[in-house]
Amino acid sequence: MGNEAGYLIDMRGAIDLHFHPAPCLFPRIATDYQIAKAASEIGLGGLMLKCHHESTVSRAFTLRKEFPKMYIFGGIVLNTYVGGYNPKAVEAALQLGGKEVWLPTIDAAYHAQVHGSTGRYDVQVSEGTEKETSGISAVRDGELTPEARAVFELIAEHNVILGTCHQSYEELKIIISSARHIGVQKILITHPFFKVPGLSLEQTKELVGLGAIAEFGYCTVSPMWGYADITKIADAIHTLAAENCVLVSDAGQRHNPLPPEALRVFAQSLFEKGINEDEIDILIRRNPARLLDLDVDEVRARQETRSDDV
Repeated sequence: MGNEAGYLIDMRGAIDLHFHPAPCLFPRIATDYQIAKAASEIGLGGLMLKCHHESTVSRAFTLRKEFPKMYIFGGIVLNTYVGGYNPKAVEAALQLGGKEVWLPTIDAAYHAQVHGSTGRYDVQVSEGTEKETSGISAVRDGELTPEARAVFELIAEHNVILGTCHQSYEELKIIISSARHIGVQKILITHPFFKVPGLSLEQTKELVGLGAIAEFGYCTVSPMWGYADITKIADAIHTLAAENCVLVSDAGQRHNPLPPEALRVFAQSLFEKGINEDEIDILIRRNPARLLDLDVDEVRARQETRSDDV
């Protein structure tokens, strides 16, 4: 991995589990196809498309035909656009090949509390439906709602990833422990240092101890958002251990690089902050492949033997 001098991180076979392409109700820098093409050009081995407003499973299915050397997947975000904690929508997405179920993002109760309403961030607002001052939650009176429990049971049955997204620390403790009890094996703590959920390192460490993996994204440290710096992420990875973390781009916004480049810059920056090459390999290849039930060596081999005709 890396060039002969060991200074340039090799992205062949890396997997980006979280990025935001167009079409979307938020402005985006590029489409599904444009981002997949850029990913293919630098040898990424896999992609997971995410959208706040619809399932990306069918979009991923279409994209795989164009880029057969990459593993491309979609999932579903449980915002109000798909009915919130809607077991029927989740069941359809998973039966059609979805690999991750994300809990509410812009429609989460905690997101609305932090940002003043649903559907908006500090630097961008989605088009479409009227914004609400309250949102939706998986937790009621200290326990999972029946709808959330039904969703978690489907996630466990299909052995796919649960992405925690924009819930509060108090909610996350209940969500992660309950999900593990139900049988969910793969839980990603979505961008823990982003404004939502805005966790401390100690809180993140506690949640990892419950059986989750911390998902750190470039967007958190990008110039427009800047909720953490590279040093803080590097220190967190050293504390939590690379085996308990993954890197993603979380990019696609107009003010950030294309997701494949954002992931490369993120990995390179962490390498230069003391995360070694073996750890980078775990963060961008081995852990993402394991979460997707892929053979990491086969994923990389596809890229090393591919032709330029993609």
